[in-house]
Amino acid sequence: MPSLDELPENPGPDRAVATGPVVVDPPGGRLDGVRLAVKNLVAVEGRPLRAGSKTRAGAPPEPRDAAVVAGLRAAGAVVGASVALHELAFGTTGVNDQVGFPTNPHDPARIPGGSSSGSAVAVATGAADLAIGTDTGGSVRIPAALCGVVGFKPTYGSYPTDGVLALSTTLDHVGLLGATVAAVAHGHRALTGDEIRGPATPGRLGIERSALAVADPPVAAAVGRALDTLRAAGWEVVEVDWPARDRVQEVTTTIMFAEAAAHHRALLDDHADQLGADVRARLEVGADITLDAYRSARAEAVAITTEVTAVVDELDAVVGPTVPILAPTVERARSEPTLPALLVSNTRIANVVGLPAISVPVPSAALPVGFHVLAATDAGALAVAAAVEHLARSLS
Repeated sequence: MPSLDELPENPGPDRAVATGPVVVDPPGGRLDGVRLAVKNLVAVEGRPLRAGSKTRAGAPPEPRDAAVVAGLRAAGAVVGASVALHELAFGTTGVNDQVGFPTNPHDPARIPGGSSSGSAVAVATGAADLAIGTDTGGSVRIPAALCGVVGFKPTYGSYPTDGVLALSTTLDHVGLLGATVAAVAHGHRALTGDEIRGPATPGRLGIERSALAVADPPVAAAVGRALDTLRAAGWEVVEVDWPARDRVQEVTTTIMFAEAAAHHRALLDDHADQLGADVRARLEVGADITLDAYRSARAEAVAITTEVTAVVDELDAVVGPTVPILAPTVERARSEPTLPALLVSNTRIANVVGLPAISVPVPSAALPVGFHVLAATDAGALAVAAAVEHLARSLS
């Protein structure tokens, strides 16, 4: 297992900010009165950071806000609740039997998705206008898709991670969730100063060849209708070659699990009996990963990044379903070991390459469906997402 001093940072792409024709967010990036929910993996002054784990039940109040909280608070946001998450942010279902968890607001028998479960539920129920989440393999975008809200993971390093409990140094991103793309864009501007413009004018989108074929019929139908609407509005949609899901899954699992075990070695050594069974099992797998295997995965991640950026540079974005299935039941999440891999099958690629990605809800005949946009720049992702959101209203 690699030690912490051997964990490199994901350099992320170095790209200029793209712009479009219409300003989405207000001058000055002010968030006066915006109600902010904060994932309890992110420090809020005066509150314990328990990370959804019994192992941190005695955590003391935090002495200061995480940098991302301080930035949004300085822009006028009002910090409300610290909200639930999958334990240690190391899971995608949101099911946390250690300390409890929120269910899906559209059907209480179903999962909210994770790990930023409480962040998505707070926005979906109207308890917050904006929420902070973290995304290591889809943990902002998956619950956003399953709960029917917008979830944005920016370019690696766009938002500071100071005061955020680490899981995987090279894959961790801080992200935002909101009811609309504009709400997220407002938060993004407050944190970065970027002038975000959108919706984008019709351009060229790519879709991975099997993205709809492997999705469940209700998801494929909803995303397919959105694509048809984009085409009718003048967007060109072309099929693209994309790194295989199994390859991305193997690389990201090796990196994520090894780094998580390195960060949480003390918990595994001293408090394993207090960890949830799923999280403990993942940390044990990570502890057995050799340094050679880890280095090999990092090298493969560089190769994947090269392939993906070559595709994305020729397009406005690569799009498809955020999650290939509708929100599964809590019972299924507890009994089906392969479910987490299915939930992240479309999202992990954005983490390994460090590119921005956003999930936008599109009309569905059943439960919520997320439309995934991966682009070269934060501004580009938000602009295309704004166009998808605008056109999706005609399908409602």
